[in-house]
This record gives sequence, structure tokens and C-alpha cells, in this order.
Amino acid sequence: MIKRIHYYLIPMLLCLSPAALQAQPECEDSVEFAKNGWQSKAVQSDIDDYLRDHRMKVNWQQEPIPPDQIGRDYYEWLWSGKIGAKMKQELMQRYCGNSEAA
Repeated sequence: MIKRIHYYLIPMLLCLSPAALQAQPECEDSVEFAKNGWQSKAVQSDIDDYLRDHRMKVNWQQEPIPPDQIGRDYYEWLWSGKIGAKMKQELMQRYCGNSEAA
């Protein structure tokens, strides 16, 4: 019985190793991801989670140029602006295994 468990458990543990979790499929090229990662539905979901987890409420009226005035998508605006720099750094680390944002 114990041998059977090991046959199933070891491959699962290998899949959950830190090396396997470093880069996710959305990040094949970290420079491209830093530029356009906000377009991924998974990243948009993570942006929403980040804002919720950090209890952030972004008030467009307090920003110098709200996204709707420059024709930008909300996620692109958060991804590209100073307001989302820390969030972008954390998501770059999660998806690409580094925090370099180009």
C-alpha cells in the first residue's frame, strides 16, 4: 500500500517543485511579458486579486490622466503606470521568475 502511494505522490511533488513553478506559460519572453502581459486573462484576474488583497481602490479622478481619457484599457493603465509598479513587479516574479520590468 505504501509503495503505491509513493508512485502517485512523488510525481505530484515533482510537479510542485519551485523550479516547476517559476515560469508560467504566459511568460515565454520576459521583455514581451513586461510590455504586454496585462492582455492575458490570467494576468487580469491576478491584477483584480492583487487589488482586492491589498484593498486598493484606484480613483481615476486623482490620477493625472485617467485611462478613459487616453483611450487605454484599465488593465493596461494599471500595468503601465506608476500606480501599478509594485503589482507588476510581483506578477513578473510570479509569471517569469524575475522581477525585471522593461
